[in-house]
Amino acid sequence: MLGRRGERLLREDRRPTLTGHIVGLSTAVVGLGIFLAGLVDVVDGGPDIVVLLVTGLVMAIVGAVAWRSTITPKQIRVLDVFTAVTVTWVVIAVLGAIPYVLTGHFGRVDDALFESISGFTTTGATVTSDIEATSKGLLFWRSTTQWMGGMGVIVLVVAVLPTVGSGGMNLLEAEAPGPTGERLTPRVRETARRLWAVYLGFTAVLAALYCLAGMSIYDGVSHSFTTVSTGGFSPYQASMGHFESDVIQWLAIFGMFFAGGSFTLYWRAIRRNPKPLLMSTEFRVYALFALAITLWAFVTSGNGGGQSAGFRDSLFTTLSTVTTTGYVTTEYGLWSETAQSLLLIALPIGAMAGSTAGGIKIVRVMAVASFAHREALKHLHPKLVRPIRVGSGMLSDDVAGKVVGFLLLTLVIFGGGSFFIAATGPDLITAFSASATALGNVGPGLGDLDHTGDFTAIPSLGRAIAMVQMLLGRLEIYPVILALSVVTLRAPRLGRAVRNNN
Repeated sequence: MLGRRGERLLREDRRPTLTGHIVGLSTAVVGLGIFLAGLVDVVDGGPDIVVLLVTGLVMAIVGAVAWRSTITPKQIRVLDVFTAVTVTWVVIAVLGAIPYVLTGHFGRVDDALFESISGFTTTGATVTSDIEATSKGLLFWRSTTQWMGGMGVIVLVVAVLPTVGSGGMNLLEAEAPGPTGERLTPRVRETARRLWAVYLGFTAVLAALYCLAGMSIYDGVSHSFTTVSTGGFSPYQASMGHFESDVIQWLAIFGMFFAGGSFTLYWRAIRRNPKPLLMSTEFRVYALFALAITLWAFVTSGNGGGQSAGFRDSLFTTLSTVTTTGYVTTEYGLWSETAQSLLLIALPIGAMAGSTAGGIKIVRVMAVASFAHREALKHLHPKLVRPIRVGSGMLSDDVAGKVVGFLLLTLVIFGGGSFFIAATGPDLITAFSASATALGNVGPGLGDLDHTGDFTAIPSLGRAIAMVQMLLGRLEIYPVILALSVVTLRAPRLGRAVRNNN
């Protein structure tokens, strides 16, 4: 036992750096995930056992050493938090690509990076043309990246860090899915732990139900990872359609729907306080929105010579799109143009704040609608004083302005991404859906990205643009922009310092 004095001396020897501390522990977590994938390959007798086990072990050790040799500073600025989040996501995306390269799964580093970013951001877009020819260990790692990214590696890190000082809540808000990280308890560490408790419980229950419905343990765990995270990766080329089981499809439908809801509200409901969930206007709008698109797609899918869809297929595809999961069970690319246009509209919107889904989020759409309504009324009544409401709550003009700014910025990034992807060669429908599905973290799209296609239809430069959009969509834009501003401001200073020293 070191005692208090020994622990204090050890603490003083560690370098204070938030980014280094978070990156170190996140690296260790990623290493453990790769090692676990190696164990899956051991059980299956796959060809990637050594690569996965050694890579995972080395990464876990390096990350643990980096974590233990650093410490969070006593004073943490909000800008430091956003920088730490962005840098960590870039680092884990690069680390997650290493198994794809070392196993020879991809011959190009950019393809491996695309698959890794798509996994951690729970986008589900892929450049793996023959999924079932891939080892089970590597496919399990592919699913694990989405499970890690679903609730967020950073939230896991917050849950186990001894302390993150005053910046802890900022870290949780920057990383936790949704516009805000709502406190469940006064302590941030406990908040993160409880979010992860709900996440773990949901994953375990869904995995058990999948297995009871006929999946193997491997398939059940893999698909529970990608359902709860709303990621959508599957070990099979036909996705959920591979099983040809009505029961499994209904389980996936309910799984996607609940994964698109607020985990904060679920925790309160589990603690015998379901009223916030039942009374949530956002939850009701989310359910009605999904139902409306389902019915519209069901009615119009066969118009103009399109392939008519059954109600379950319409509901499955709609929820897969709205919750940004990206599972496929039907040939939706053969639906009418009207039905496909509905899916294109739904691609970037997403589900509820506080869910694992990507996209803009329903609550932001509600806030902007209330803001627009008030501004329209002011043309008739210039002296009108009317609050901006979201359900029974009210938003200040400052918060509403940030929401409107976020939406405008999202539209600019979507439009710009569509233009630049189209400039690399794809047709307009493919380019628009590629931009929407990347920024919304959905995965499948329309045109060449429909149920029969993947992102190999997009040239490498277009995929690079999509990778940036995936990160922007998962981290909800502002942390990335602020981190880039730090790099932009500090790089010239660093350059001048180097020149002066020389």
